[in-house]
Amino acid sequence: MEPEAVLKAMADRTRQRALTALGRHELGVSELVEVLNQPQSTVSRHLKILRDAGLIHDRRDGNTVLYSVCAPQADGAASDLAGRLLAWIAQQPLAGSIESRLETAIRKRRNMSHRFFDRIGRQWDALREESFGSTFHLEAFIALLPQTWTVADIGTGTGYLLPTLAQHFQRVIGVEPVDKMLEATRHRIKYHGIGNVEVCSGDLGQLPIAGGSINLAIAALVLHHVPSPRGALAELHRIVCDAGNILIVEQTAHQSDSFRERMQDRWWGYDPDEFSRLLESIGFEQVRWRRLVTVERADDAPDLFVTTACKQG
Repeated sequence: MEPEAVLKAMADRTRQRALTALGRHELGVSELVEVLNQPQSTVSRHLKILRDAGLIHDRRDGNTVLYSVCAPQADGAASDLAGRLLAWIAQQPLAGSIESRLETAIRKRRNMSHRFFDRIGRQWDALREESFGSTFHLEAFIALLPQTWTVADIGTGTGYLLPTLAQHFQRVIGVEPVDKMLEATRHRIKYHGIGNVEVCSGDLGQLPIAGGSINLAIAALVLHHVPSPRGALAELHRIVCDAGNILIVEQTAHQSDSFRERMQDRWWGYDPDEFSRLLESIGFEQVRWRRLVTVERADDAPDLFVTTACKQG
């Protein structure tokens, strides 16, 4: 950046107005044409001079290029000069007509965005899920937990959760008693090229995991299949380390014969309060539960609830 280029760029009154406007809002060429009341060719020429002088930069936003004032790099007298002049420009008022047209341009942009969401309305959820899937927000929430944890997915089934868990946690263990499920899990792990997941055969009656080695044990829709829920919870208590956590998703108590027959459940779900007391009797603390109100389910399917608890040292 040369001092002469900076001085030349700042000498023109239209370019000064453009800089003042761009210091307040990012603007596209068409918006600047409206704000400055100048032909597009004229505005484009002025923008080129300002950009070549290092006073503005641009970025692409969809099909639009937006311009804004940039802070010059501290690389000598020219940068100091540009900084002083831009600071002076930022304090200059815009003529009333230009100020009014600037506000109109920003309002139009805002209204255009609002009109899109007004038009899309209730289709927005479907559009977003079509673009990004239905679980991206759940994956994002995992970022709140420490990456150094060792996590066990008990009754992992086909390993549905394992790729997501493996992306965040240092070590992941999947436990599943059914051979066909294990085969599907190992195929999923191989397909995703995951190296920090161990898959082993075992059930909640006697887990093949060392005591006190797990920071977080997950059992999602598993306990209503086991012969002894108390014994299974005691196993979770054994493998979790001091200050370790469990996360259990279960069905609420129900009387739907059709659902129980279809899913081949051993138990008819659980009363969340009784389930919490059972966890406390085994030695878990800070037991909390809540219903999963956003779950889309079959007409005969029971509600789901999630319970979390901690093992104190």
